[in-house]
Amino acid sequence: MITIQTLLEKKTFNATEFNKKTTLFIDITQIILILWTIGSSITQAGSISAGIITYILYPIYLVYAITSKNNLILKLIVFGTSCGILELFADHYAAITLDSLVYPMDEPMLWTSPLYMPFAWSNVLVQMGYLSLRLIQWKGIAIASGIIAISGGVYIFFYENMAKSAGWWYYQNASMLFNTPHYISIAEVLLFITLPISIYVVYKKNIAWSLVLGSISGLWILAAAIFAYTIAP
Repeated sequence: MITIQTLLEKKTFNATEFNKKTTLFIDITQIILILWTIGSSITQAGSISAGIITYILYPIYLVYAITSKNNLILKLIVFGTSCGILELFADHYAAITLDSLVYPMDEPMLWTSPLYMPFAWSNVLVQMGYLSLRLIQWKGIAIASGIIAISGGVYIFFYENMAKSAGWWYYQNASMLFNTPHYISIAEVLLFITLPISIYVVYKKNIAWSLVLGSISGLWILAAAIFAYTIAP
């Protein structure tokens, strides 16, 4: 049962899954992704560069989880992948219903999204999910939720703005800050504010919960986008 005390108290985690080695591994892959994104934006690398980094990082996370027997990373991958698959509904809403999100047509597509998109979401959620646990260990779930809502929103805002010049995707027909619609920024904050509690449950429960909560989070992105567009079209 989740109580007020549960939300406020600091947590401790299994050192075999949540340790300095794994923290360093996640930090390095996050830096690689950031630098790749900046480089792709500067060079206007095109949609292929998004697929390349996604298809490199995803199996790296999977291999690390298996070879190090790190069940936490495996759970985060399942959570992120299931969220990424259900997030395709939000992409469809933005691309078709709103005519706001535009992807290049020179790449393999899954419905109305690039084929790599569910795996790209997984990579980001592995990173942000692990960071959520670090913050929960430091300050508890409630404070972690506030920090992740802000930092996650900024993190994705960075990618959204780099994406246009990189040739990954862009937005139209919406009020924006730089290259990012207000409704996208709001929806991402609403996603990330729920991430720490979801990831804490994922950590505590068996891997089936990763699939269920990841799927719910993917659908929550759609609901958040619809709500956000209603208040900030």
